[in-house]
Amino acid sequence: MKFNRRKKITALLLSMLLLLTACASGGASANNTETNKEAEVETVNTEKNNEIETNETKIDEKFTIGISQLVQHPALDASRQGFIDELNNLGVDVDILDQNAQGDIANAQMIAEKFVKDDVDLIFTIATLTSQAAKKAIEGRDIPLVFTAVTDPVFSQLVTSMDVTDNNITGVVDAAPIKENLELFRELKEDIETVGIIYNIGESNSEIQVEQTKEIAEELGLTIETVGITIVSDIPQAVDTISKNAEGLYLITDNMVASAMSLVAKLAEENNLITVSADGNHVDEGIMVSKGISYYVIGQQSARIAKEILVDKVDVADIPVQTSPEFEKRVNVKVMESLGFTKEHKAFEGAEFVEMP
Repeated sequence: MKFNRRKKITALLLSMLLLLTACASGGASANNTETNKEAEVETVNTEKNNEIETNETKIDEKFTIGISQLVQHPALDASRQGFIDELNNLGVDVDILDQNAQGDIANAQMIAEKFVKDDVDLIFTIATLTSQAAKKAIEGRDIPLVFTAVTDPVFSQLVTSMDVTDNNITGVVDAAPIKENLELFRELKEDIETVGIIYNIGESNSEIQVEQTKEIAEELGLTIETVGITIVSDIPQAVDTISKNAEGLYLITDNMVASAMSLVAKLAEENNLITVSADGNHVDEGIMVSKGISYYVIGQQSARIAKEILVDKVDVADIPVQTSPEFEKRVNVKVMESLGFTKEHKAFEGAEFVEMP
């Protein structure tokens, strides 16, 4: 009996041990399942993170932009620098192909055609002639063109109207406040009758400005005396002619004249001509006063347009041609004093006074 009882107790203990072992095995299996599920979740999350990182990489593209500048002078140089600086500020990663046509339309055409051959992502043109050359080069190609330092893109046949940019071309104009500049002459010399303009007869930009200035001058009771030039060496004779017939010289945004602005300013001062410019950079080169656009600022505007096109994928047709949002008045103190004026003169109210060495 005792033996059988022991046998039963032993059998009971063995049964309990087998039961505990089965439970432990089941628990381990459950833990392994949970661990596997956690691993699967982690894998999914990792894949999602990788996908997000891949998308961010796609957004952070690198672009190639071709810059075509007509000629080297402070105004156009400022537009170019403003464009490049603002692209950097906006975080746009670009390779710049920087070219200067040296005032030659044939060079401008070759530069534009080379950009197209290189399949750049965008062309940025500075001045009318380079813009017209680039327009011809991109015909039939999907390369957007952004221009600046163009006075009238409609007259120059870059766009059909300021609000219609469906030919893959848009940009920022450099139109100056002509009426306000002519009024400066009257403020500086109440009895002034004639104001002279020197311009390159080969620049459509200049022809437009001359005609606009003549119309506005007539409203103000002023006469405009114009002298056309074809090369820089014509400038001394042109200034001499102006000085015999006018009391002031108005500097429009003409690229040929701008390229020799220091010479123009020197000759004008020697002939006691009051000089007013549509370009603030001219003050640094000896022109007495300006009220006009900042070429650096319109370069920055152009960069923001380029970013919209390249990064934000905005259609060019949805970006109308823009104008400068602000004008600046600047005065060359040295020239001002040599012509007998002072900082207190009402014509210089709100101006930045530039002290030259």
